Order: sequence, then C-alpha cells, then structure tokens
Amino acid sequence: MKVYSNHGSVAEARQVFDENPVRDAFSHNTIIDVYVKIGELGIACRVFDAMPCRDVVSWGTLLSGAIHEYIGRRSPVSPNVYVSTALVDMYAKCGCMDLAREVFEASPYKNVFTWNAMVVGFAMHGHGELLVEYFYRMLKGGVRPDGVSFLGVLVGCSHAGLVDTAHWIFDQMEGVHGVRRELKHYGCMADLMGQAGLIEEVLDMIKDMPMKADAFIWGGLLGGCRIYGNIEVAEIAFKRLMELDPDDSGIYTVMASVYANVERWDDVGRMKRQLDARGVKKNVGCSSVRREFVAVDDDEWTLERLSLRNQDFQHGSGKEDKFL
Repeated sequence: MKVYSNHGSVAEARQVFDENPVRDAFSHNTIIDVYVKIGELGIACRVFDAMPCRDVVSWGTLLSGAIHEYIGRRSPVSPNVYVSTALVDMYAKCGCMDLAREVFEASPYKNVFTWNAMVVGFAMHGHGELLVEYFYRMLKGGVRPDGVSFLGVLVGCSHAGLVDTAHWIFDQMEGVHGVRRELKHYGCMADLMGQAGLIEEVLDMIKDMPMKADAFIWGGLLGGCRIYGNIEVAEIAFKRLMELDPDDSGIYTVMASVYANVERWDDVGRMKRQLDARGVKKNVGCSSVRREFVAVDDDEWTLERLSLRNQDFQHGSGKEDKFL
C-alpha cells in the first residue's frame, strides 16, 4: 500500500487493503493517510470509523487532514508562514512526515521556525539523512539557524550515527553562525561521541567547555563507557554524577552494567547496596538526552536492557547490546 500511495496509485492501494485478510492498525493508518493526502476526508473518516482499534497515529492523521481541509476552505489563497509552520509542526508531531513535507514544500515563505519544524520532525522520527539535507537547504536559502536548529540536527545525527557530520556542524555553530553552544548541545555531542566510542574525545570536550558539564553530559559519557567497557573513565563519570544527582537510580544501574560486562560481580553488588542504602527509587523517567542503562533484578540478578529516550525527540534507533 505504501508503495502504491507514494506513486499516487490510490485504487491499487485500496485493492491491497481490501484483499488483506489481516487488517491491523498499520494497514488502516496507511490507507487513511492515502485518502487524506488526496483530500478524500469523507472516505478516510469511513475507514477510520470501521477500525477495530485506533491508535495515536490514526487520530493524528485524521485530525491533521480535517484541520488542513478546514484551513483550505477558509483561506483559498496560500496559507501564511505562521499557518504553514503550525501545520508542519502538527503533522511532524503526529508522525505524518509526508504531509509535513508537502505543506513545507508548498509554502512560499519559510522562516527559521518553519525550517526548525521540519528539522525537529526528522530528528523525532530518525530520518538523519533527510534532516541533514534540509539543514543544508536552510543554510543555502539564507535562513540563519538558531539554537533549536542545531539541537535538532545534533539529536538527529546522534540517532543516525552521523558522527563526522555532527562534529562539522557543532564546530561551526559559534565561529560561522554565531550561535552560542549551550549545555544541551554539548549533551548531544557527549551522547553521540560516547555511542561511537570516542571516550577520550568526550573528556577533552568537557575540559574545554566554558561552563561546567551537567548530569546529561556526564551521563552520555557514562553510557559510552558502558558500551565500550571503559571502566576507568566510567568511574570518573559516575563520581561526577553522584555529585550532581545522587538520587538518580539510573547512574547506579549503568555503573552496575559496566561492572557486569567485565564480570566484576562484587562491584555489581556494591552498586546495588549503595542504591538500597540511599533509598533511591528505581524510577524509569525521561532525560533530555538519551541514556541507555540496565536494571538489576532483585531476585535473580539478571540484567535486562532498558532505554531512556529523549522527552522531546522520542523516536530514534538504538544499538542492541548483550550484557551476559
């Protein structure tokens, strides 16, 4: 269905849908998206009404189509930059990136907020290559990026593993574009380089920072040490995190994972005892920079992989790691 819809073959897409013996939420959402794109909101509503189980994508796709149709009726001329930006942002947050791109490309006027809506949307949904392409288009179009632009690019590069691209863009922030680096930008770089195994480079970056590193930066470094087994640096990062946020259960479980990967079981037990002694609750929350850690099972001491995802940029790709 997706292939047919991308080529405008609506009848063929509907035939595949009708002949599908098992119609799940994904297939329903796909055909709804097909009809929304061609302006057949009535048919999309009928498919929606027939769905046995609707999810957030179902509601988001139909709602975005209804809003788009309403705006089209009320404003026969091209929507202004504010309306276009709002639509791009809405479609991106609903996961309808094709519709977001359609509105974006049709908009005659695009400001930094319009570009940011696309960049952040691509980052949210793991489209690293497209994100970089649009960022370069933004620069070539003479639009000056801001801190949000760079944050979206760095998060997207982190999810896609585009280390060199992220380095190049990060290095140009202040000198070329005049955008001051903030802790959140450094946090993205720490997470990105940590995942790539550039542990010493993260330490060098922390030393050269004009401000003190926060918990997210040290957390990105600790996560990288967990992946690549750098115990010495992991212990440095753990110590800093203990000073900054001693009640965060995640730092204990990450450090326990580091020790478990090299079978230092006494140290794994020590982490658990420290956690219990502090009375820290093992809450699974969201951090502003993705951090991966493990949870120590109280009974069997098995290790299972958990992942904390960015609260604002929730979709991305992670690595599959085995601890035992």
